[in-house]
Amino acid sequence: MPPAKDIEPSNSESPRRDRILAVDTGGTKTAAWLVESIDADSHRLLGEARTSAGNPLSVGFDQATQAIHEAITIAGKNAQLLDQRAARAVLSIAGAANPDMANRFIAWARSIRLADRVAVVSDVLPILAAGTPDCCGVALISGTGSSAFARAADGHAKRCGGWGYLLGDEGSGYAIGRAALQHALRALEEGTPRLGLAEAVLSTLAVNSVTELTRAIYGNADARRAIAALAPLVSAAADHGDPDALGIIDGAAVDLAQLAARTAQAVGLANAGFPLAISGGVLMNSNRLQDQLRAELAKLNLECAINIVREPLAGCVRLADPKYADTLVTWHSSI
Repeated sequence: MPPAKDIEPSNSESPRRDRILAVDTGGTKTAAWLVESIDADSHRLLGEARTSAGNPLSVGFDQATQAIHEAITIAGKNAQLLDQRAARAVLSIAGAANPDMANRFIAWARSIRLADRVAVVSDVLPILAAGTPDCCGVALISGTGSSAFARAADGHAKRCGGWGYLLGDEGSGYAIGRAALQHALRALEEGTPRLGLAEAVLSTLAVNSVTELTRAIYGNADARRAIAALAPLVSAAADHGDPDALGIIDGAAVDLAQLAARTAQAVGLANAGFPLAISGGVLMNSNRLQDQLRAELAKLNLECAINIVREPLAGCVRLADPKYADTLVTWHSSI
């Protein structure tokens, strides 16, 4: 079972050798846990924190490391320990599937002596760890972006998607928000009544024309995030039966199901039932998207036991287990 169910708060002092620092950072937030390892399957939460976005591909490396450093500093203070240093640190970072990017974070962790040993993993791996038995199955993320990762029992693994908003991210918050903007722009061009989803988009952005809408997006310093921020609006409209919103959400479900199927096929899981761990703000917060994802997976003849992972940090903690060393996790000394 994922370790999240066995993590409980504590203010007690613990030996440094038993401490694990878990960090998860992406397009909207950075979160950190400092936990004490009781045994392989249970841990005690000592301190936690949340700070700003830390995806280096969108905010840059310097801002990403600043967000991570702030999170771990606050978590350490909240733990109220005389010695806040951890024995092991697992950093889950969007963009860390790129070896060069991962190496930059490892070098940074060494420079600040983050922990005795440090591992940098992609943002999808902790989802697999938290939501599947023995880290075997498929993990699917739909947040600001989208990606998937699969691992078979023989260790064969494959990552699909995660190409970024310019080349991919189908089924993501960005894709959903962009579709909503396109719908609003068509409504403005056609002069159709401002109703439903189109009206919601225009009201949210406080615009009344094509020029104003395009200026609001292209003039935004973080247009990708601003577009993805419209996804909850689309989900809410779909929940109220808006046909245009339903079409967008259902289209996202098709894209995500195809991404999961492609990833499962790559490691030989598509012909048998497999656990599917899903996460990301878009998937977690839209019942319609979850329901349609199940329906689309069924159309593809995929048998999936779906588990929603609400806290990726639980997967980071699980990956600190020595049994995953040199298979899923590579440790680097920072001493």
